[in-house]
Amino acid sequence: MITVRLPELLRDGRGEVVTMMATSLGEVIARLGLDNDERDELFNFAVNGDLVLHGEKQVVLNPGDEVEIVVAFSGG
Repeated sequence: MITVRLPELLRDGRGEVVTMMATSLGEVIARLGLDNDERDELFNFAVNGDLVLHGEKQVVLNPGDEVEIVVAFSGG
């Protein structure tokens, strides 16, 4: 089991933290319905506190890992 921390935007009655069986970040992305083209600009991912900058769908997850989904922001 892994733990996924959801931002307010994705909770949809699920709460802040959900657990699921997944062996890759790609599985998490698909299960949460975030696997469309718009997702790249809306969300960032961290695994065990380390921000994933590229190739997030290929990141391997192990039991006990914590994934945090963060809403992307920009400033200027």
